[in-house]
Amino acid sequence: MLSICAVIAVRNQVEYLETLLPILADQHIDVAILDHDSGEKSQKLYARFAGAPIISVNHLRFNGIFSLNEVLAAKSKIYKRLKHDWVIHHDSDEILEHRQVGKSLRNAIEEAHDQQYNVVNFDEFVFLPEAGRPVENHYTDILNYYFFEPRPLRLNRAWRRDMGFDNTPQGGHILAGEKVRIAPSNQIMRHYIVLSNEHAQKKYLQRVFGKAEIAKGWHRNRLNITAENLAIPEQSPFIFKLPDYQSKDFRRDCPTKKHYWEWQDK
Repeated sequence: MLSICAVIAVRNQVEYLETLLPILADQHIDVAILDHDSGEKSQKLYARFAGAPIISVNHLRFNGIFSLNEVLAAKSKIYKRLKHDWVIHHDSDEILEHRQVGKSLRNAIEEAHDQQYNVVNFDEFVFLPEAGRPVENHYTDILNYYFFEPRPLRLNRAWRRDMGFDNTPQGGHILAGEKVRIAPSNQIMRHYIVLSNEHAQKKYLQRVFGKAEIAKGWHRNRLNITAENLAIPEQSPFIFKLPDYQSKDFRRDCPTKKHYWEWQDK
């Protein structure tokens, strides 16, 4: 069986990992955690999932500034230490899956591997909670989404580890290296970007980005966030709704190049 490992950078995101880790474990996809000074609840969670799927917990000190470059560099070191056939650049607030019902992320990677491709790309569907509807499990409870596509083929999230590809120059999005062969079918990335209005403000309003990364043009769509535009819209021409959480009937005919807080008329 193809060996696969997802490398996930985490800082106090137990609410996401409680759902994500069992999904990966069920597919026999290993997880290497890059912990960014999380608290006791996270440490207990890592211990509970030790061995299945968590195979290692690596540490990165947090100095109060969100540095994507530091995270990507630390992840790169982990990729090089792993012995797996494929690796995945994964975030805790995402669920990656096959675009077909009944097939999994593992199936998507195995199909690409068998067809001599070495990269799997994903389409990003950003999920938004509905006002007044409680969220106990983001995967099953949040059904509204929009298709976020600033540019095509921008999420090269899974690749053959032995190819030596590098995702650090392009902020974790596009792989650099020789002989990149992207599988022709984009798979699905469900991005549960916020879980409520309160969660959105806690997540983004206090976040500080490094000046060097801002100078490179990174985080542009996070720099204009305010409490007002961060409010989750109840409706929009870009927002659609799945009939249930198991559905993969996503609308790709109405993409947006901006996140919801950048929409002028929400």
